[in-house]
Amino acid sequence: MNKKDFLNKVSFLENNIASNIYDKIILAKKINKVICTGEFYTPKTWKTIESLSEELGINIYSYGIFEDAERKVIAFSNDHVYCYPVTLIRVNGKSKFNNLRHKDYLGSLMALGVKREKFGDLILSNDGCYVAVQEEIVDYIKMNLVSIGKTHCTIDVLDIYSSEIPKYDFQKIIVNVSSLRIDCVVSTLCNISRSKAEELVKQGKVLVDYSEDFRKNKILNSDTIITVRGYGKFKIVEEVGWTNSGKIKILVKKFI
Repeated sequence: MNKKDFLNKVSFLENNIASNIYDKIILAKKINKVICTGEFYTPKTWKTIESLSEELGINIYSYGIFEDAERKVIAFSNDHVYCYPVTLIRVNGKSKFNNLRHKDYLGSLMALGVKREKFGDLILSNDGCYVAVQEEIVDYIKMNLVSIGKTHCTIDVLDIYSSEIPKYDFQKIIVNVSSLRIDCVVSTLCNISRSKAEELVKQGKVLVDYSEDFRKNKILNSDTIITVRGYGKFKIVEEVGWTNSGKIKILVKKFI
């Protein structure tokens, strides 16, 4: 696949980002070594690029440390990939007075002047926040991240194979939908009218794999993450059957 065709396949990405990824692919093929991206990407990006493996003539892998990780680095190799340039840190920010949330930790990390793509997923657990980060910025974070808001914090670097690594907390539910159209699924998941769901889609308040999609008739596939602003985040796992009335039964994980 030439560069022009690749850029067309990933046209949802900024041109310089897509071009940089393609150059890494070509380099991996040329020197016959593992080449990884220096950033974490959202599902739409790594899923799309993984699907191009055969056309590009190289193995493509993605990794985000956590089970069910959403943001992942992408690796290109003619062989297998045994390690990735990523590290897991634990930000300890326990406070009797402040209930620290995901946005508090992310905001403090971003305030260090590091772009979002250098961080993977953040999972809150055990009075702290576990963060997947690019290896190259770990020392910088340890030196400069001293507080989350007004709460003092400390940093621990963990083994990525540690049993301490938390998992996402999901509520598994089965819902019945008349169609896998995004407006229909959102209506059911959020317990709102179909017209209200359509309105949310049109307003860009519904993200599919972290990207806006304004098509109310978009069909959702398994393993798709839907974020509905003001209502929550959901992962479509799979179709599990049909009801007697002809509706589709789908298994959904609701992020807690």
